[in-house]
Amino acid sequence: MKRRFKATTAVVMAATMMAPTMAFAQTSAQDKGISVNIEKKSVVFGTESGISVKFNEKLDAEKIVADFKCYDMTISSELKYNKDKDVYEGTVKFDQEPEYLNVWELEKIEVKSANPYSLDRNALKDMGLDLDSCDITQEVVVDDEEVQKAIDEGTASNMVQRTIARAAVPVDKLIGSNRFETAIKISQKGWNKSDNVIVVNKNASIAGVIATPLATTYGAPVLLTDKNSTPANIITEIKRLEAKNIIVVGSNNDVASGAINELKKTGASVSSISGNNTSELSLNIAKAIDEKHDVNKVYVANGANGQIDALTIAAKAGEDKQPIILTEKNSINSSVYNWLKSESLSDAYVIGGENVVSNDVLNKIDGVVSADVSKNRVYGSDRHETNAAVIKKFYHDKNLKSVFVAKSDELIDAIACGPFASKKQSPILINPTNYVSARHTENLNTYKAEKVYQVGGGITSKVMTSIANSVSKHNSNTNTNSSNNTVVLDAGHGGSDSGAVSGSRREKDYTLDTTLATSAALRAKGYNVVLTRSNDTYLSLGTRTAISNEVKPKLFTSIHYNSYNGSANGTEVYYNVKDKNGGLTKTAASNVLKRIVNTFGFSNRGIKAKANSSGTDYYYVLRENKYPSMLIECAFIDSSKDMNKLNSDSKITNLGNQIAAGIAESIK
Repeated sequence: MKRRFKATTAVVMAATMMAPTMAFAQTSAQDKGISVNIEKKSVVFGTESGISVKFNEKLDAEKIVADFKCYDMTISSELKYNKDKDVYEGTVKFDQEPEYLNVWELEKIEVKSANPYSLDRNALKDMGLDLDSCDITQEVVVDDEEVQKAIDEGTASNMVQRTIARAAVPVDKLIGSNRFETAIKISQKGWNKSDNVIVVNKNASIAGVIATPLATTYGAPVLLTDKNSTPANIITEIKRLEAKNIIVVGSNNDVASGAINELKKTGASVSSISGNNTSELSLNIAKAIDEKHDVNKVYVANGANGQIDALTIAAKAGEDKQPIILTEKNSINSSVYNWLKSESLSDAYVIGGENVVSNDVLNKIDGVVSADVSKNRVYGSDRHETNAAVIKKFYHDKNLKSVFVAKSDELIDAIACGPFASKKQSPILINPTNYVSARHTENLNTYKAEKVYQVGGGITSKVMTSIANSVSKHNSNTNTNSSNNTVVLDAGHGGSDSGAVSGSRREKDYTLDTTLATSAALRAKGYNVVLTRSNDTYLSLGTRTAISNEVKPKLFTSIHYNSYNGSANGTEVYYNVKDKNGGLTKTAASNVLKRIVNTFGFSNRGIKAKANSSGTDYYYVLRENKYPSMLIECAFIDSSKDMNKLNSDSKITNLGNQIAAGIAESIK
């Protein structure tokens, strides 16, 4: 199978195609204990990138090992000490192709001294290292041969989606044949063993939700039972966990003696927490939590109509080991209120709008809490918006370990996932089964995650792929000003087509290096980038435009270098003929040209809309493209005047930065 990925680092580019000697991208090390310099901005599968590491204090070690990790794969590189430079030098060989994520992160540095030790990410960060600058990112690259085949078979759209999905985070499906099996799968994923287990009735969704902080207090999973009997597979799972204590949450009407007797057969002791109604149940759970550690904060939701709101906050409440208190819309149970009053609470949050928890209830809680609870209502116009608001409010780290996705029309599959999500310090995202709610757009464009868990069946693969793609560190869209911020970048020529040649300079090399630099700069700004090629590969003009037409970008940009017998110089940019009187491509062409000319001092050859005899665009990739497109002639490859201004890797990087800045300015 042809390799379809290439990796880039987030450090400054040293384009290896142009420089035979090793030239390292520099990261400032002033007043820092360590600096890491990476040679190449772009590599393809099977190639190498030089790396050097410098410590401010000399180590008593002849070598170190740098470990880069991508999800569950690691690349280790031995770096030897160069006493002349006082640095450790070596290469990273990209001989693994990860199935997901496509972002290699510097995981640790192992010091091979007489007393060896490791510097993990936290230690490296404490030494002043900018870890993000050491990321190595694999970009989405669409394979020419596969595109042609897909076009012939009429499946190009599916092929592009599959290609983009390769850059998404992995989706782990916690789905059983029924709700008991789903709870078991969650338990098996999260716990090798557990002294304690929480058990609730399979239909008592609210009990299961508010039991989450109780479960995390005891380090326990949540499992389900029938009212009168406990399924054999649940008994088997409790035995696998080697549980010593089972806490049944709910009354005899929820879990009767028959089910409890079967639970006792596991050999574990069985106790219960119940209440005459949901408010009392939440109070008794809170008291049980308070026996283990001090309750100083509560989350408040409606006990009858706020089940989704309670689920939305469950993982965070579990992470904090602070209870969820249930009330009625317009009143709060007197026993609940008196207990809250006695606890000297420092904070409280109301989850849901006034239609589920009135201001009267909020004000009453405010009177027994030291914080200003009036500012602590978190809600939205519907369950999805409330869910999104909770995630935004309580999950401050935008780099999450994971995201749990559950369907929003039925709670039962999700009630067992709260404790596991709490362990992962991860939110539960509730969503419709067949589309991604627009309420989640901002969060999905902002947060990144290492993995997505699907909890329960019924959610379409299209929805899960979309969510996994959105939260990928590789594809995450941080530019929320546009509903479409995808850019297709096309490096002109390639493979057997060298383009213009002047001495040792080949257009295809310069277009690729410039395109990769442009891509990295756009990604750093939060734009999604699809490349037509990332290495020295031949692509037909038809394939280049087919990729664009399937991806449906905001802007397609083809990057080239000019040639004219050494007698011309300067920069020119071609835009769509239809925009001759104004439009996106004319604006983009003007912005890009201005930035290149002003930065490098090239001759300004202008922006142009070149038409053929039929009045349509002269250039094929502009003419056959269904989406806004432009073509940049960066400079003349046979002009010493031009190329003397592009005679280093850093200058090529700067050229890419200027093109990216012009594009971003135009499509923001």
